[in-house]
Amino acid sequence: MGKQESVSDFYQFAKDLAKAEKELKIENWVQISICYGYGHQSVILYTYDLPREVYERRMWVIRWRVAILQCQHPRNDVYTSFYYYDKRSGESLEVSSCLSRLVSAKAQITKAERRMNEYIEHNRQNNMFFDENTDDELVKFREKLERKKFECAECEKRLELLVERRRNNQ
Repeated sequence: MGKQESVSDFYQFAKDLAKAEKELKIENWVQISICYGYGHQSVILYTYDLPREVYERRMWVIRWRVAILQCQHPRNDVYTSFYYYDKRSGESLEVSSCLSRLVSAKAQITKAERRMNEYIEHNRQNNMFFDENTDDELVKFREKLERKKFECAECEKRLELLVERRRNNQ
């Protein structure tokens, strides 16, 4: 059976995600569209393009705008749609997007490195015959970690090329 994760593990993973986002220079923005209608019949009434922090602090402005527009269009259903993206690369920040996967992979690498260091420290203190270079589990883990780091570096290069291409097109 696996170890049950504690709340501190989740906090640590959130810190790792924030660190990965900072390393990748991700600028979290949100595009908010206020619309009415259904499906392809939708009409956009108002659009905001804001940094995510501003949106989270000023949500009341969006709710206020929706209320005003609902009063102006009482027979229609007024709704909001949100699109979270990275301003620098233009990439979506959806759960399944490439950018989200890259951030998650970097956070997982950080977590794996921390676990590896804990394993080494524990075995140095408790195992008199421990050798980092001959421990089979550690050697396999390091090889796997190096492959993951290499894949992550390749993904970062592709992201940088995407950012450069986007800058050149503007």
